[in-house]
Amino acid sequence: MANTMSGNFIRFIPENININFCENTIEQILNMDWNNNVPTIHLSEQLLFADAGQYFESAKCPKCDFNVTEWWGSAMDSAYSDKHGFLNIEATTPCCGIKISLHDLNYHYAQGFHKIMIEIALDSNCIAVIENATFKLLDITGAKWRIIHARY
Repeated sequence: MANTMSGNFIRFIPENININFCENTIEQILNMDWNNNVPTIHLSEQLLFADAGQYFESAKCPKCDFNVTEWWGSAMDSAYSDKHGFLNIEATTPCCGIKISLHDLNYHYAQGFHKIMIEIALDSNCIAVIENATFKLLDITGAKWRIIHARY
C-alpha cells in the first residue's frame, strides 16, 4: 500500500494475516499512548501488502537464505488480481522448491501482508513509540505484530 505523503513511517501489521479485531479492540488501539503521534488504522476485507518503500532491499528464502528478489516480483504479480487483490500468496521458491507464503519470506527491510495496518509518521521519538506500541499491541490484541519501517 503506497503512501502519497513523502517521509518516513512506522507500520504495525499482525503476523497472523487473517486476524480480525472487534470495534472495541480497534478503539483501544487508537487510544493507546502513541507519544503524541496520531496513528492511522487501515482496515480492509482484502489482503493488502505493506511495503518498506525506498527501504526495500531484498527478499530471501526462509529455508536456504537464497536471494529471491528477482523471482519475488513475478510471484507477487501472479498472486495479485486487479478485481480481488491478493488471493493466494502461496508460492514455490525457485531455489529449494519449498511451498511458502510470500508473507514468510525474509524481507530486508520487513514487509508483509495484512488486513489491518497501523501507521504513524516517524518523528524524533520513534524508539519510544516502537517499544511502547509493541508491548501494548500484544497486550490488547494477544497477537504478535511485525514492525515495518517505510520511506517514500
